[in-house]
Formats: sequence, C-alpha cells, structure tokens
Amino acid sequence: MFALLHAERVRLARFGLSGLCSTALHVLTASAMYAWFDATQVVANAVAFICATAFSYLANTLWSFSSTVHSRNLVRYLTVALIGFVETMLLARAAELLDVPRGWAIVAIALLSPPTMFVLHRVWTYR
Repeated sequence: MFALLHAERVRLARFGLSGLCSTALHVLTASAMYAWFDATQVVANAVAFICATAFSYLANTLWSFSSTVHSRNLVRYLTVALIGFVETMLLARAAELLDVPRGWAIVAIALLSPPTMFVLHRVWTYR
C-alpha cells in the first residue's frame, strides 16, 4: 500500500517537474522567436506551443508515467491537452464575467488545470 502511494507521489512530482520544464521551454522558444526572427506573437507562441507540447508528451510518456511512445497514447495525450485548453478558456471566461483581476485568473488556472490534466492522463492516456 505504501509503495503504491510512494509511486503515485513520484509520478505526480515528475508530472509537475515536466510541466515546469515545458513551460520554461515555451517561454524560451517564444523569446528566441521574437529576438532572432522578429516573429509576431501568434507565430512565436504557435512554434513555442508545438515545441513545448512535443517535449511534454515525451517527458510525461517516458519519465512521468513510464510508458512507451505510441500513436494511441499520443492521440489521447493531445485530446487531454485540448481538454486542458478548453478548461483554461472556460476558467478565463468565468474570471472575466466575474470581473476577477487578471493575476488571480492566472493563479486559478495554474492551480486548477494541472490536477485535471494529471488525473485524465493517469486514468485514460496512460492506462
């Protein structure tokens, strides 16, 4: 029982660290696109999103959930990522309607979205 709880905590910690690294990669990629190519915000963030999502898939598949790279879990991973995007947009819209300050909206999204993603990946993507 304790070994199972320990394994789940390790998986969760790895998921969190992968998310932080993915976020850092997004920021660095978008910044580089601005600096080196004078890219627009849309182009820079699109390229950064693709890079960060690819990294995140590989890191979570191989390290966080100790799985193998396969088309089935890739499609599921991307589906969960889309669900996360929709959740983020719904939370942002709710914050807007409730006139919540932008900073608090970001905090709410940062606190609510990762647990949703972890659970969905745990019970569906990598089952």
